[in-house]
Amino acid sequence: MRALTLLLCFASSAMASPQVAVWGALGDAAARPGPIEARLGEPVHLFAVVRHRGRWYSDAPRLRGVRRPRPLSDLGDVRVTWRLVEPRQHHAETPSPNPGNPAYSNSVLFGPRHGQWLGYDTLEYHAAPVAEGPRLTLTEARPSHPRLQAQGRGRGTVRYQAVVTLAGQAHASPGPEALQRGGISPRVFRVSFRGADDLVGWLESFYNVPNVFGSAGRGANHQTERHQGADCADVLVGAARKAGAKVPYTSVAGLGPHTDALTERLLMDADGLWRQTEAGRERVTLRFGRDVQAGDLLLIKYAPVDWTGRVWDHIGMLGPDGGVPQVFDLEDPVLHIGYLYGLVSQPARAHGVAVVEFRRLKRPYLRQMARRR
Repeated sequence: MRALTLLLCFASSAMASPQVAVWGALGDAAARPGPIEARLGEPVHLFAVVRHRGRWYSDAPRLRGVRRPRPLSDLGDVRVTWRLVEPRQHHAETPSPNPGNPAYSNSVLFGPRHGQWLGYDTLEYHAAPVAEGPRLTLTEARPSHPRLQAQGRGRGTVRYQAVVTLAGQAHASPGPEALQRGGISPRVFRVSFRGADDLVGWLESFYNVPNVFGSAGRGANHQTERHQGADCADVLVGAARKAGAKVPYTSVAGLGPHTDALTERLLMDADGLWRQTEAGRERVTLRFGRDVQAGDLLLIKYAPVDWTGRVWDHIGMLGPDGGVPQVFDLEDPVLHIGYLYGLVSQPARAHGVAVVEFRRLKRPYLRQMARRR
């Protein structure tokens, strides 16, 4: 349907100035309008596609739905410049809806009005040239910011714009100026690389996506679904949906009916996990791979100060066993939405003193994801 829409759009402007789009191919498949979601290392080929005077031009071997496109050289002297289109990870040039706090937010962050809807925040974007030529091949996400490079390690989301120069005049596909409610337009070509086909792997495709508190939208139009922005709960739901589970977007508290508790509420501090008893506290040992596993959810209530007035402040997802083998410990990674730079993977100890609870998506969702894989 998306390809047909773009075909009709191009056809309506066939007699106007050249229309440029980016189409992509996963491996040897025919190129098509985006987005493309690939595993880390899979080749994704991006092509500049030009529609001019009723004809299609591209150096792609095949275009889905287009018969016999002409090579770009038939247009004469052609130069193609590729631009990386990126979100700024927080407010830099536009005012924040929460004065003094640069984080993107659709809702009030702190205080007695915490969580009150403010409307879609304005996300900022910029673009810079990264390559030239009719084709751009990617095997990983390549954000420009060193911090994002280190966080994602090739995983995550990137977008590209093609600028085609014909007879000295530049014509561009949609880029950083193509904005809509909630963020950048889906017409800007998106490529998302995941680490694997499991739940954690799909979550990793959200590296480079900004933190937007109170991210919103319905179904396929949700900011998270489009990799525009996500909060701590929605990014986990988005990963589950990408993995095949039909989980609705909701809040941290709203995830309760869609998950099963693996533990009671426990205290987590610098020495480990503890259960409160009448006699004091006793240490809790969780076996990694049996009691908990990668993809389980960690609900967090920070202590001792209550910043939000909510039952839970935050939520993350357990990554692979990374500390003492076969035992959950504070060196095990937790993937979660960070404050100003989106998805991060940090050892559990980074959350300091907190009350926590481990939960897992309900079995019907696990079966849906197993069928998808």
